[in-house]
Amino acid sequence: MALPRSGGLSLQLIYLSPVIDSPNPHIEDVLNRHRPALGSYYDAYRNHVYRVYNLSLQLYRPTQAEEASLAIAAAFHDLGIWAANTFDYLPPSVALAQAYAAEKGLEEQAAPIAAIINNHHKLSRYNGDALAEAFRKADLIDLSLNVFRFDVRASYLKELNRAYPGRGFHRFIFGKILKNIFRHPLNPLPMVRL
Repeated sequence: MALPRSGGLSLQLIYLSPVIDSPNPHIEDVLNRHRPALGSYYDAYRNHVYRVYNLSLQLYRPTQAEEASLAIAAAFHDLGIWAANTFDYLPPSVALAQAYAAEKGLEEQAAPIAAIINNHHKLSRYNGDALAEAFRKADLIDLSLNVFRFDVRASYLKELNRAYPGRGFHRFIFGKILKNIFRHPLNPLPMVRL
């Protein structure tokens, strides 16, 4: 939007969005590799990954190395649901992420990536690593449909959801939860940690 100024000049007002809408190379690489497994849920999962990634960046300012760990963990954190066809998906998600990190020469990131993935459904605060705790909160914000906000502005959440709409992700996850409750009543949520 241009506002007129004296002398015929105009002042350009630019709104800089805090939502990262440019593709992350690690996220895109991982998701493209697993597109066949994701099938019709590719867009839904991709948008969930980017919502959680962006929310994590709102809650924590990572170093360059931490940002690589964050991107890789974000891409893999739920991927085991599709890649390993299981609802007990944390172990296969971690294994896939660590293999990817090793392939990319990022072996030193294996432990932080595993901490992020293994603790992203922890019910209580995770004190082992600030980035993993930020990711846990970010995933909870998205999974709860923004009921939990952890001081993230409502306007930001609205913008993030506009940039990366759900596309059936929540319906799919809640359906999987219900099915697993009936199939495995003694262990309905194997990914949840105390």
